[in-house]
Amino acid sequence: MFRAITLGVAAISLSLPALIGAGTELRAQGNCPNCDLPPGCRGNGNGNGNDNGNQNRNCQRLDITIESDIDFGRVVLLGNGEARIMLDLETGQKRLIGDVDDLGGVPITGRAIITGAPFEPVVIDLPNEVAMRDPAGGNARIRDFVTDLPGFPVLGANGQIEFRFSGTLVIDAETHASGKLRGRVPISVEYP
Repeated sequence: MFRAITLGVAAISLSLPALIGAGTELRAQGNCPNCDLPPGCRGNGNGNGNDNGNQNRNCQRLDITIESDIDFGRVVLLGNGEARIMLDLETGQKRLIGDVDDLGGVPITGRAIITGAPFEPVVIDLPNEVAMRDPAGGNARIRDFVTDLPGFPVLGANGQIEFRFSGTLVIDAETHASGKLRGRVPISVEYP
């Protein structure tokens, strides 16, 4: 049994109902109503000129821009077993494990830029697993997301941090993966 599969993550989303793609900016949201504002900027009246101690604080909200989507290229499932496709964050190279063969295509790791208040720490969460689908009903899943972020990411002097992300694509005969699979990866970004 041979099935050609073109795999990519076509759109990336924040943990908002809205979805974004490459080059789109959205305000990040977290578990609290104002976690896209730095600590000390979240209360009522902040930045309104009252003597609350925040006049000199940079109360910039977090934004995220997706510079590139994840694309696993093209692969073919060779049998009835399970296959895993991983993208190396450093080289972008595709690694195949299981009953799968590479049919080419350019693998691309995801790349994002977070913008906010300079020198503020941020918390960035990716999901445990994301479903991918194609118009014909095929499906697969991406799990084990990884980033090249340090353990405790902090925005730089320019108020930005750039990072790459990827995951492990899992396909098998039962997923009926064929055609061009697409999915959405929710990325949650907030100040601690």
